[in-house]
Amino acid sequence: MRDQRFITGLLFAYLFAMINNYCRAEDRVSYRLNGASKPITLIGEIIDYDGRDLTLRSLSGNPQYIAADDVVEVKTHYDAAHREGIEAFQAAKYDEAITKLISAYDREPREWVDREIASWIVRTSLLRNDFRTAFRYFNAIIKSDPYTRHWGVAPLVWSPVNITDDIRKPLRASLLSARADERFLAASILLFDGTSGRLAERELGVLASDPNPRISRLARTQLWRVALANQEVTENILQGWREQIEQLPESMRPGPQYLLGRGYLLIGEQRIAAAEFLKLTIIYTNHEALTARATLEAAEAIEKTGLTQEANILYRELVIRFPTTSEAKIAREKL
Repeated sequence: MRDQRFITGLLFAYLFAMINNYCRAEDRVSYRLNGASKPITLIGEIIDYDGRDLTLRSLSGNPQYIAADDVVEVKTHYDAAHREGIEAFQAAKYDEAITKLISAYDREPREWVDREIASWIVRTSLLRNDFRTAFRYFNAIIKSDPYTRHWGVAPLVWSPVNITDDIRKPLRASLLSARADERFLAASILLFDGTSGRLAERELGVLASDPNPRISRLARTQLWRVALANQEVTENILQGWREQIEQLPESMRPGPQYLLGRGYLLIGEQRIAAAEFLKLTIIYTNHEALTARATLEAAEAIEKTGLTQEANILYRELVIRFPTTSEAKIAREKL
């Protein structure tokens, strides 16, 4: 009898392990190797997914490593609050979205999914003009993954924004941090700060050669802000900027693309500026706060050329997509 219970116990343990392994191995990863016409799909458990690699434990139990740039799609299970937060975000219910997403972040045990949720929190916070929350959660992302795929939505300064002293002052110490990513965020925000602006500009120059290519590339484009402020922009310079943007991953293009549009405004090319801004409206849409700003500036540039009807279409688009933003408020007044 005792032997039978022992065997039965082993059987249940085996079945439980099998079921548990099956439940955990439900992630699907589609990736495309160089030159392949169709993506390959693998099933297993995602152990980690950072800016360089995706690590998948296959059904056989062996780990497989896939270059992050080769990943086409990832399917996994998400917490209900995670899904509801994204739905609220897409419905422009940003207060509800931030509550749901933070709840999901606090409950999520998988670090790589936590980084995904944090990126949504950053995007939502920027639309709410909440730099403090955006900075806090983006800092959490880069602490665990300095090469993160989410650098394109980092709380860097690209467009004219109001950064209050309660945010600016603590960041002055961050310019001396041992971490390059932390110095980069601080330098971007403090670039035109009366106290630390020169140090911030020098730091961006140093970071332009950082071994992390995401930091170095974005640091170089952040320095375009200095050229714009000094009105040191020509057609040839802007063409060089365009070529640099084309070398960036698409997820990292919104900020530099916006500055390119500002450059064409500066040299009086309103219609070209509008066309460059509209790339954020149509193509590089993952930084929603910047998309809203670029759409407004595209509409204003078009309006100055006499194309009032076309400008009104963009104003309406802005009001529909980002109804609670300050840009939408301006668009309503224009309409």
